[in-house]
Amino acid sequence: MSRYLNWYLLSEMMKNEARLRMRRTSTLVAMLVVVAITWLMIPDPASGNTLIAVGGARVVYNSVCLALGSSLLSSLLFGLAGFYLVRGRMQEDIRSGAGAVMASMPVSNRQFIFGRWLGGVAYLCFMVLVFLLTVLVLHLLRGEGPIQLGIYLQSYALVLLPACFFAASMALLCESFAPLMGKSGDVLYFFIWTTQIGAPVSMMNGGTSAGWNPAFLFDFSATGTAMSRFHQVLASNHFSLGIADFNHALAPVTLSEGFWSADMIFARLLCLAVAMLPLLPAIFLFHRFSPDKVKSASVKKSWSPLRLLNRLVRPLAACSHPLFALSARLPGLPGQIVAELALTIATSPVVVIGIAVVMLLGSALGQAELSALVMVGVACWGIQIADLSVRDFQSGSEDLSEVVHGGRRYRYLRQLCAGYVAGLLLFFPVIMRWSVSDSGRALALVTGLFALSAAASFLGRLTRTARTFLALFLFGLYIATQARTVAVLDVVGFNGVATTGTMAGQMLLGIVLCTFVMFYERTSEK
Repeated sequence: MSRYLNWYLLSEMMKNEARLRMRRTSTLVAMLVVVAITWLMIPDPASGNTLIAVGGARVVYNSVCLALGSSLLSSLLFGLAGFYLVRGRMQEDIRSGAGAVMASMPVSNRQFIFGRWLGGVAYLCFMVLVFLLTVLVLHLLRGEGPIQLGIYLQSYALVLLPACFFAASMALLCESFAPLMGKSGDVLYFFIWTTQIGAPVSMMNGGTSAGWNPAFLFDFSATGTAMSRFHQVLASNHFSLGIADFNHALAPVTLSEGFWSADMIFARLLCLAVAMLPLLPAIFLFHRFSPDKVKSASVKKSWSPLRLLNRLVRPLAACSHPLFALSARLPGLPGQIVAELALTIATSPVVVIGIAVVMLLGSALGQAELSALVMVGVACWGIQIADLSVRDFQSGSEDLSEVVHGGRRYRYLRQLCAGYVAGLLLFFPVIMRWSVSDSGRALALVTGLFALSAAASFLGRLTRTARTFLALFLFGLYIATQARTVAVLDVVGFNGVATTGTMAGQMLLGIVLCTFVMFYERTSEK
């Protein structure tokens, strides 16, 4: 009876977690983004690009190719974005007061953490199902050969399940340990994610390129495992995954149905078990909504390196005083924008150091080093502005801010403009220098900052969480650093391949997002 009750509690917790996450607006946004990314990642061979190329020849779009290529590419997305999509439930329980009720439930820490993990995995599997259905539609349109559902299910299970397991496990670990519940956990996971992608590939390049490798156990994205298997099957190290060029004169290559060997399947199963290991420290570190752990951490936050740095440079918060005085003198929207910037500096004075360092380096570095500076600077800027549109909601002052002149519409505009102005100020020396040496890059940086600011405000207002934008932003930034020749990914110009069309498109996207939210806020005003 006790064993039956335990399984019943786990199943109910899993279903409740999945339902709560699927009801969020961020789920709808994530689904639309998944569908859009699916259509972009599988190009039509008639366009001159292919999903997988081997030795300059394209791989035939049969079920093996589409299943393998789409699952490998999507493992990068689900491995990163899945973490941010699963996170946030415990913080919401603390904010709403539901955590105190849950803490009194006759459920052990192990059952509670595992139940929430199952719900997070079920939610990510639902998103994977949406992705799979989209790929099957693309197979009907661009595929060569019949749809073999068994091959799709095999590849998706072997590639995506470890990525989803690891993302959900790390999300629960960060949620269970009070010092990692905030932005520190978000940033930490991004570095862990990038490391676990590159490490298996680097280890294999340093040793054998085929056969068993201990790095397979930590290859949650399956990138290294697939590279090793490609070498075994095709006897070639020259292959490309993604939007790859191919030589039309070469005969297409066909992948056989037996791509996954028994040892590779065993390696993926072991990787699946390793992906669950973060649950063990999560069970022992779980705060169980204890006020002495959660509330004290949220007030003091001395554990966070960023918070510690902010405390050390607290005198720099005085730089916000002139801005507050200026905002009181400026009428209407300009004064509110300056006030938002002043509030950002007052709450996070380390921003002053960041702006000073980037502006100094932007003036002193050579032209060749400016691209790397923009890439790092944009990453820091994006992480900082992700919270702008949800700051009022998280602090419980949203209703108060609505009585300010302009109401909700001005609130959205001032948050968008504050993020944009901060970006322009940060990269002002780079924009000036690029406007002389490479005007295209300067224009890409100006339009890209606007589009990203609009996206951050749009997603934050729509989903009431900063993590939706943060997940997509960090994922897109990583992809842009890998696909340096794709113009549409060069949003801020650090790759130097942005075109007039892509710049016009991202400017139009920012205007559309801004218009949509303005209309939404106007219709929802009381």
